[in-house]
Amino acid sequence: PVTATVFAPGGETVIVGSQAGLVIYQWPRLEQLRVLETQLVSIHDLAFSPDGRILAAGGGSPSEEGQVELLSWPNGVSRGVLSGHEDSVTAVAWSDDDKLATASLDHTIAVWDLKTRKVVQRLNGHSKGVTTLSFLEDGTRLLSGSLDNNLRLWDLESGAVMRSFNNHTKEIQRLAIRPYVSGLPMAASISADRTVRLWQPTIGRMVRFIRLSSIPLDVAWSHDGLWMAVSCEDGMVRLLDPDTLAIVRELPAVGDWEYSLAVHPSDGSLIVGGRNGQIRRIVATTAGG
Repeated sequence: PVTATVFAPGGETVIVGSQAGLVIYQWPRLEQLRVLETQLVSIHDLAFSPDGRILAAGGGSPSEEGQVELLSWPNGVSRGVLSGHEDSVTAVAWSDDDKLATASLDHTIAVWDLKTRKVVQRLNGHSKGVTTLSFLEDGTRLLSGSLDNNLRLWDLESGAVMRSFNNHTKEIQRLAIRPYVSGLPMAASISADRTVRLWQPTIGRMVRFIRLSSIPLDVAWSHDGLWMAVSCEDGMVRLLDPDTLAIVRELPAVGDWEYSLAVHPSDGSLIVGGRNGQIRRIVATTAGG
């Protein structure tokens, strides 16, 4: 299955990750351009550094070791592997000031110093594996989600939990921070309880939620923050209006179990990844488009 997708800076190519490794495709025709060599056994998440010069790939061996491989971009040459987790790395996130954070099934979050390749901060608090994380805009706070059904907001200066959110009734799959529009930071989280929930994490408020007919597996915002896309187990991509959480469109994609989703930086389309190495381009338009 395709478990991770990310657009390269500029949006002319997309990188796809799976147990088969890393593959670069041309966008939008999805012609295979190149296979990248990787030391990872499996890949769960991909993220580019803010300057676009480093691709971080998170994965590892289940119940043995979690790893993050750093690859130079655009040449794709490995800069080495970070090893500091006792189970698979499920998510990687960059802050605007080049902090790298990793979430793992070993229940912890690590923050790395890339010059020394060492963990400089270890966040403990989730009682089960951490599945997703993202920095808030200021880079001093981090939001995480877990198999323990909880979201936690962390203060990175102290390492303390600022807020905990337990509204989800089953494991959290993914979260995504809304690109800054105005007002307080907003985050979307998706769960095996079939809900999509919107939060203002800095004030501890759940804004609204919707229960879907199928379990959501990944979520992404449009780059103007005006709509969200959710990929689901039933093979449909649902576009949501964040002001109401109404479904404005349902789009068929790869048939079933859409594990990964990414929004193109400018053309309003999506890449969706699913079982058996399937990927598909979806043209997304909102209710007014």
